Order: sequence, then C-alpha cells, then structure tokens
Amino acid sequence: MITLILLNFIASLTMLGVILVTQIVSYPMFLNVSKQGFTLFHSNYVKRISSIVMPVMTIELILSVILFFTLEGILSQISLITLLLIFISTAVIQVPIHEKLKFKYDEYLTRKLIRTNWIRTSLWSIKSLISYNIIVKELL
Repeated sequence: MITLILLNFIASLTMLGVILVTQIVSYPMFLNVSKQGFTLFHSNYVKRISSIVMPVMTIELILSVILFFTLEGILSQISLITLLLIFISTAVIQVPIHEKLKFKYDEYLTRKLIRTNWIRTSLWSIKSLISYNIIVKELL
C-alpha cells in the first residue's frame, strides 16, 4: 500500500509539473507561432506532449481507483473525483479546442485554450495537495 500511495503522489506531482509548464510556457507560445507554421508546430506539440501525458494520466487513474477502493476516508474519494473532473475537462473542453487548432491557427481559440486550461491547472494543484495529505494521513 505504501508503494501505491507514493506512486500516486509522484504521478500527481508529475502531472502538476507538466500542466504548469503547459499553462505558463507552452500554450502562451502558441500565440507567437507564425500562422504558416502553426499547424505543423501544433501537430508536433500534441504528439510529443501526448507521449508524456497519456501514460502518466492512465497510471494516475489506475492508482486513484485502487486507492479509492482500498483506503478509508474522504481523501481518496476527493482525489478520484478531482481526477475525473480533470478527465472531463480534457475531453469536453481542451481536446475539442486542439481538434480545431490542428487545422488552422485561431487566436480566439488559442486564448480560450489558455483560459480554460486553468481548470486543469487548478485541479491538478488540488489533486497534488490531496495526494500529499494521503501520505500524511496514511504513512506518517
């Protein structure tokens, strides 16, 4: 159980780091890419970031579900709910914007992507704090 709790914390912190870099560095840089080079840039970005994000998010989901069913208390429940909200935001808001941006640059959509990504940034911050609190409660 200790290993699962620590892996959950590591996965949460990893995704917090990724989402912070995405929010503060990567997405704002979309505004500086030339219109002519945007679709190639965006396509490369999505492929590369997905190779990091998809496996870690999958691991994080598996760990959160296991902890939900094995730990008593509300922390594991809130952790899973928070992660599910991240998945919903990704599927309902961010992925559809990326799907539109893959065909052509659109400043409005890019700014919307930056604004709405604060949802995931905030949720992963919360998820990381909850994961830390699970460590404190269960291991210390």
